[in-house]
Amino acid sequence: MSPPSAAVRPSSPRPVPLPAVRGAAAGGWLVDQLPGCFAGDDFLRRFMALFQELADGLRRRIDGIDHAVDASVAPPVFVRWMGGWLGVTSIDPSLPASRQRDLVFGFGGLLVHRGTRAGLTQALELVTGRPVKVTDPGAVVQDGDQPPPAGPVRIELAGLGAVSEADVVAVIQDWLPAAASAELWIGGQRVGVGDERGRR
Repeated sequence: MSPPSAAVRPSSPRPVPLPAVRGAAAGGWLVDQLPGCFAGDDFLRRFMALFQELADGLRRRIDGIDHAVDASVAPPVFVRWMGGWLGVTSIDPSLPASRQRDLVFGFGGLLVHRGTRAGLTQALELVTGRPVKVTDPGAVVQDGDQPPPAGPVRIELAGLGAVSEADVVAVIQDWLPAAASAELWIGGQRVGVGDERGRR
C-alpha cells in the first residue's frame, strides 16, 4: 500500500493567536508566563507587572553584589565599611572617593604589621604622604630581669600633608598597641595625641 499523498496527510494544529487587549500591561519575563487563559486579562497582567518590577530591582542588586565588596568600584560608604572590617576607623568621608579606596587597599596590605613600629610608620606615611620617624623605646630583657620603665613611642612628622592633625591622631590610636603611650611631634613641635596615651 502506498503512503498517503501530501494532499491527504493530517496537518499539525496551528496555535491560535490570543486577541489583543486594548490597554493591557506590557509584557515581560514574568507577565509573559501567565497561562493562556489569563494572558488577555488586563487587570491580572498589570497586577503581575508590579511583582515583575519588584523582582527586577532585586535581580539588579543580586547581579551587582560582587561589586559592592570590591574596593575598586564600591560606593564610598561601602569602601569605608570595608575599612571597618580591617579595623581602620579613621577614614575621613570628606576625602575624594579615589583617595578612600587607596587608603583601604593600603591599610589592607599593612594589616599583618599592625601594632608594630614598622606598621605604624607605614600607616602614617600612607595617610600623610610624608616621611615619618617612629622611635620605640622597647627593650629586650632576660627571664627574671625587671623590665625598664616603659617610655612613650616618639612619632615625628615633618608635616601633615593634605590631612588634619585629627586624622593623624586617629591613625595613631588605631595602630598603636593599647598598652603603649605616644608623643607626637609635627614640624618639631610636640602635639597631644588626644587621649591618655599622649598624657602619660
